[in-house]
Amino acid sequence: MTGRVVVVTGGASGIGRGIALAFARRGDDVAICDVHDERLASTLAELEALGVGALGQRCDVTSDAEVDAFRDAVLERFGHVDVLCNNAGVAVLGPPESVAMADWEWILQVNVLGLVRGVRAFVPGMLERGSGHVVNTASVAGTWAYTWDATPYITSKFAAYGYSEALMRSLKPRGIDVTVVCPGLVSTNLAETARQSGVPAGREAEWGYLPPDMLDPKDPEAVGEQVADAVAAKRFTVFTHQADAERFTTWRHDIDASLAAAIAASPPPPPLH
Repeated sequence: MTGRVVVVTGGASGIGRGIALAFARRGDDVAICDVHDERLASTLAELEALGVGALGQRCDVTSDAEVDAFRDAVLERFGHVDVLCNNAGVAVLGPPESVAMADWEWILQVNVLGLVRGVRAFVPGMLERGSGHVVNTASVAGTWAYTWDATPYITSKFAAYGYSEALMRSLKPRGIDVTVVCPGLVSTNLAETARQSGVPAGREAEWGYLPPDMLDPKDPEAVGEQVADAVAAKRFTVFTHQADAERFTTWRHDIDASLAAAIAASPPPPPLH
């Protein structure tokens, strides 16, 4: 299938850029939005160089008005949307009992309600046409709590995964497919906007633990191809790392044992005082 209209939020860099380019290489028109103006312009030029219809617009997914304005611009240019990729995301690290409420609100606004705003803006049109596909970027952090120092991020990504499953239950019978992307470590610029919150001053280097089996970064353009393949196959889950796919099938067989093993295998959180 080619010649579709694909929307990608957070599409200027990282996984979002990889997704946008993957669909464009397959002959699809692509509309991207982002809050980083220079990267937005650069990726838009790459899309246009591939010979497809392309649109780029600044959009903060925490804003109802900006998401709706982006939708309006896409519909004015292309008339409809076939694939919506809710990809914009951020990260917050820190001890859960100390993370500032403003940082909790920020990450949930982007990583959870950003998906909701995208669905509210674009899915009604898909339902009117009786076809479409929603892609939500969650994370392996939405399938298991891989560390002790990213509780806000893990919480938001569990919500993203659960929201996607619920969407599948709701939308599939009405002709709309859903895919949830669960990346492990990918070489992106997520760290540029990541926040540490509630961490004692001068102790920032103690936070940021990843299990050894997660230290295998994938290329975001390869992830984009995985996503485009999953949409073509109407597949619900995309894992970037085989180990994470395997863990997903076993983790919940015995949650107590899985958690105990993970805790035993990792260093304890550093003391706050």
